[in-house]
Amino acid sequence: MIDDGGHNAMMLLSIVIGAIAGSVPTLMIERMRHRSALGTRWDNAIQGTCAEFAACARTILDLAEHHAALRTADQPASLEQIRRERGQLQTLMTEVRILADEPVQLAARRFVRHAWALQVTAATGIDPRAADYPHDPPRERALAALFDFYRAVRRQLRVPDAADLAPLNPPYEVVPR
Repeated sequence: MIDDGGHNAMMLLSIVIGAIAGSVPTLMIERMRHRSALGTRWDNAIQGTCAEFAACARTILDLAEHHAALRTADQPASLEQIRRERGQLQTLMTEVRILADEPVQLAARRFVRHAWALQVTAATGIDPRAADYPHDPPRERALAALFDFYRAVRRQLRVPDAADLAPLNPPYEVVPR
């Protein structure tokens, strides 16, 4: 009987160890799935917010570029559009601050800063940051900040070769047939 008890205890111990050994990988896999799902959820939110921020930024750049070509009578409406887009940009900046990492936030903030200079330059013809950036007009500064933003977002989203961006206006190429 003593031998049977020892045998039963060993058998029970084997079953418990087997159950634990079988459940550990399952728990680890479930934990990894949960982390992955959570990461994907955050990545989707970051991607969406940053895409909206970039679209708004492009709109501001385009509005500022076309503003000078407008008739004087149309310029107040154009300035109002730029002002509204900058308001939207500020709202999106708040979302970027909540969702994105520090490099993305800093790049976005630099664009916001240069977008303000674009707006003031469109309204007055004077670059308010000319002393700080004597060789770079507001549009060039804003574009550089926007490209830095793109790269920072791509790094946070773990895009392969995140720093590689096509030029804004690539050279025309003839594709052989």
